[in-house]
Amino acid sequence: MPFIPEMHPKMIPVTWEHFVANMPPRSIALDGFVYDPPAFDPRGPHINFDHHKGPPRSSMLCTSTQVLVAVREGLLDMFMPTGDEEVRVWMNDCDPDVGLSLYALERHWNVMAPVNSALHRLYGYVQDMDRASGLLDKPLDLPIVKQAAWVFEPYWQFRFSGAIDAKDSTAHMGVLRDVSHRVNEFLAARGRELPIDDRYDVLECGKDWIMVREVGLQARMRMARRGVRAFVSARQKPDGRWVYTVCRKSAYVWWFPVPEICAQLNTNEIEDDYFGGGDIVHGNARGNGSTRDPEQIASVINAYLRDHNLNAP
Repeated sequence: MPFIPEMHPKMIPVTWEHFVANMPPRSIALDGFVYDPPAFDPRGPHINFDHHKGPPRSSMLCTSTQVLVAVREGLLDMFMPTGDEEVRVWMNDCDPDVGLSLYALERHWNVMAPVNSALHRLYGYVQDMDRASGLLDKPLDLPIVKQAAWVFEPYWQFRFSGAIDAKDSTAHMGVLRDVSHRVNEFLAARGRELPIDDRYDVLECGKDWIMVREVGLQARMRMARRGVRAFVSARQKPDGRWVYTVCRKSAYVWWFPVPEICAQLNTNEIEDDYFGGGDIVHGNARGNGSTRDPEQIASVINAYLRDHNLNAP
């Protein structure tokens, strides 16, 4: 098998230097496995595809589009010059961006055509949603919204059910295999659609932001339609701990500085429960979860905004 998936959901992200020094030649890192900007070393070769650290997220392609472009520009000519070389693909998550990234590698013959309207709609949808942390008011009657909901349904069920918190490598790979099958069905015009579900519950309210529990897959679209530009998504794990995602629509929402807010949140978290991410999205899903409930997290955020005199214009 030319591509060897290396799924490690329990592994803390590594640096680019560590990745090059410790992973075998012909290694590809996807979407946060390496917590450093995109990088390429032809001596391995080694390559990191990511959009969490480095330039502003709004100026970068999401990971799956980076991989798609790289495959079309000859990435595999270097990593697999004869077609028989083994290439290891390193991952720690199974979200839509990772799913489409792995698909572009393993099914590279399906993505090489420069004109493929279905493919471009699907990758473009993930690109748009990922860049804005989901806060995008897409018209709900667009077919791609319902089609993408079906393609990535295995991941969303995995996440909303809490099964993702077990950090089981086999289960994560099962999600990616299910998504890959659905991408094939979608590209062959045999895909299905899911009804829109944009429900969410408000748990806490700040002056210019809210904390929510996402109920439906399109909850963030509804928030965008209602003018929400900054939010925290909260999900309680079976063990009682909390997983939080801290988001703003873009760097232009300057009055909700996600990295600085999460640095403040980190001051009271144990080492393996830290918040990490990029300039518009941070979260603590890589660790064991926070012992602080939504009210306590909201109190820290509100105090930080108040102490730094940050208000929406």
